[in-house]
Amino acid sequence: MDWEVLFGENYDHFDLPDLTPELSRREVKSIVKLGGLVPGMSLLDAPCGHGRHANILASQGYSVVGVDRDERFLAMAAEEARAMNVEVDYRQVDLREMSFEDEFDVAVSWYSSFGYFDDETDRDILRRYRRALRPGGRFLLDMYSPYRHIPRMLVNHDRHVDIVARDADMAVEIHEMDAVDSRCYSEKVTIRGGKVERARFSVRMFTAPEILEWFRTAGFSDASVTDEYGGTFTISSHRLLVVGIA
Repeated sequence: MDWEVLFGENYDHFDLPDLTPELSRREVKSIVKLGGLVPGMSLLDAPCGHGRHANILASQGYSVVGVDRDERFLAMAAEEARAMNVEVDYRQVDLREMSFEDEFDVAVSWYSSFGYFDDETDRDILRRYRRALRPGGRFLLDMYSPYRHIPRMLVNHDRHVDIVARDADMAVEIHEMDAVDSRCYSEKVTIRGGKVERARFSVRMFTAPEILEWFRTAGFSDASVTDEYGGTFTISSHRLLVVGIA
């Protein structure tokens, strides 16, 4: 996966404008509701990106640790925290190296941040989330619903293309689904200021029964699926959210 290209300055230019404060507040509302959060509880936001959820949660009275592998994102998150006059414990940590033990009431992986490695590695990451939680703690995992991707690919010769235009600049994402591996393989091509960059990545796509089995194998005592608002998950749901209980 081309991390540095995918989440570099072109990400700021093409993707960040869509991650509005209004969207972040709506998502935090879902996190609070589905996580059963009460002010004073401790929360792990991993990966936290540029802190758009962590800083809002901290402003609402939660004790937040945010981890991410990207030093640039962490600097952005810390700068916003200072501007908001909130405290978040930001740490540069790769998900594959998380070593928390019984430290948090709630852990969160939001906005399709899981499934970028091979199955063995992703299963290990899931176990690391489990170990980070105190008994009875909750892990919220937000991801794409495969049922939204597949129809769009079928109508376009097994390929789906997303295009984002910012003035004279353009980002094109080409997605193809491997039905055997249950992975979406993607290439993002950005054209900005006359310069072309390419980044390749893939993400695992889960059905509800499959991800629930992963949660059980990782040691969660219970797990359930909903849509992103806590409602019934259906084939029309835009996103699939898993709530796991430690």
